[in-house]
Amino acid sequence: MTRYALMAFSRLLREHCTPNRNLWSIPAQTLLLSVVICGFAATGRADAATVTVANNSNPIHIRPAVVALPANWSAKLPPSGRVNAPDFLATVYPGQQIAFGLVAGGADRDALLQSARGKVHVKVLPSGAEQVLDLKPPQVRQIKAEGADFALIALMAAGIKESERTKLQTATSLVSLAVFTPAWTVSESEPVTAIEISLELQGQPAPLATTPLLLPIKTDADWLREPIPDQEAAVKNINRHRGNLAPGQLLGWFQAAVRGKTIQVQSLQSYFALYFKTDTQARATAIKAFPRLDHESQTALLRVFRLGGLDLRKVFPDLPSDLVARYDPVAPLPDPRQLPQFQDPVAKEEVSRLGNVMDICWAGWMATGDQSYLRALVGLLENARDFREFQTWQKNRGGEKGLNARVARGLGDQIAGWSIRSFQRTDPLVADWLYFWQEDPATSETIRQEITALPNNSAFTRK
Repeated sequence: MTRYALMAFSRLLREHCTPNRNLWSIPAQTLLLSVVICGFAATGRADAATVTVANNSNPIHIRPAVVALPANWSAKLPPSGRVNAPDFLATVYPGQQIAFGLVAGGADRDALLQSARGKVHVKVLPSGAEQVLDLKPPQVRQIKAEGADFALIALMAAGIKESERTKLQTATSLVSLAVFTPAWTVSESEPVTAIEISLELQGQPAPLATTPLLLPIKTDADWLREPIPDQEAAVKNINRHRGNLAPGQLLGWFQAAVRGKTIQVQSLQSYFALYFKTDTQARATAIKAFPRLDHESQTALLRVFRLGGLDLRKVFPDLPSDLVARYDPVAPLPDPRQLPQFQDPVAKEEVSRLGNVMDICWAGWMATGDQSYLRALVGLLENARDFREFQTWQKNRGGEKGLNARVARGLGDQIAGWSIRSFQRTDPLVADWLYFWQEDPATSETIRQEITALPNNSAFTRK
């Protein structure tokens, strides 16, 4: 139903929003119906009942269903502004740190959520042992309706005014998410098949208890018993940052890439190298499973570990020394965030490597969600003033003799703009950061203008 609602909303935008037509000429009830459907679908619990809390003349609707999400979700967000909903957890794995969330809609919902106090009850199954934790003050973020980014991109391309864009941002943020992060981790030491979570909130007119949320436990062994996924499906999933991957699931994707030979692609090698380097639990799972992997997977894993800068002699102390020595020549990946700042004279080889370095930078983003990778790529948009020099060089077939720093910087601007625009449409966290930098006074005016122009900038159209 969400997809059809979004399609209807998008059709309305195409039919009613042209550069000379006001967004608000769309019948209000039709627009708001589409937004409400998309907005509440974004919570992942569209069928939950609601409880209405009186707040003067403005009711606040609290949805009495707790949601679970990765504990580090909030830390990866821009410091302010509306954001896309996280991928709520459907299963959890031993050793995973999780946070708990509560959704509310209506006027003054943020103030109500920020003052929320109470308890979280975590019951471990099958033993039934229960732990009760005090809820610490939550972080509250307004959540964009599903598809809101797409709508804003389409309208920006249509040339809407800044005031109308602000109105649409408000209209497509109908719910807020309060994130509680008590220090709680799924047990690794006891047999657990599932956990049951509920929130007990204090307040007026009466305390509120949420409907319990049941989360099955899926261990590394469970993931590794599943058939190796289809390589096309696995690679398709590695097209954005996903903050809730189970280590066993990642290892399944790795084996799919090995089986399909796509592991030989540098960008994919870099993704796994940086993932295993930065995620200690994913790395431990791969090390433990190593003896049971097929030969090709073992070989590929040793290579990506070296690319990540790991010392194989320490990681695999029992492997034969002559085997480990074969990987000594594999140089660890350079930090791709140190993108080249071209100055004359420019070497052809340096320019030809730019695309590879940018691919590694995107791999770092997808593996970690660390905004510094994305910001390095966005920084290349500062070279927009050099794009015309690159166009002229390209038109005149300037070749190596005509290559200079301005041409190289213009090329970097084009590649960065194309790839950033692509990720803006497919990666919700990229869209969140772009909107933040677009309105952040600390961001240079050139970059802010380039982000605004991303949807309809012909320079960023891949030919």
